[in-house]
Amino acid sequence: MKRVNACGAMVVALLGLAGCSENHGHDHAHDHAPTASESNASQTVAPQVQDGIAVTDAWVRATVGEQDATGAYFTVRSEQPVTLVGVASPAAEVVEVHEMTMEGDIMRMRKADRLAVDPGQALVLKPGGYHVMLMALTAPVETGQEVELSLQFEKPDGSILEMPVKAVAAPTASTSGGQPHHH
Repeated sequence: MKRVNACGAMVVALLGLAGCSENHGHDHAHDHAPTASESNASQTVAPQVQDGIAVTDAWVRATVGEQDATGAYFTVRSEQPVTLVGVASPAAEVVEVHEMTMEGDIMRMRKADRLAVDPGQALVLKPGGYHVMLMALTAPVETGQEVELSLQFEKPDGSILEMPVKAVAAPTASTSGGQPHHH
């Protein structure tokens, strides 16, 4: 029974987080769908570069009320082929890369274990597409707060590169009333 209540609480938190309407279906407890304008509601930090990998436009959606989950977004470019194979953060007990898709009028979210970054191409993690879910947050995420992420990339030789990234928490478009602030 405790598991059902925890899942129910997660669905309620994510519905509030995403601004979903009642006519959307969800295929598991972590489904959510950000509004289209949320992709424009971010504050970002300066580009972060390590070993030929650049992370730009890193931001996290600020939480509202009792939410214990939120999303993180960023763009990755690399000089060599690499694969994003994991993300960790002290801000959450569970951190996963997810893919959001629409199937008719139903929003679905699935865990993505590996995302390839081709040289010269941008891998964009954004609301409504690939994104990072921070679940079982250790504390609320407040606007302006820096959230630490540790991105794990697999290099062509099979080695893993741990890349620390800082993301700035930003409100959703409905609460910010404005466009992103890029630094």
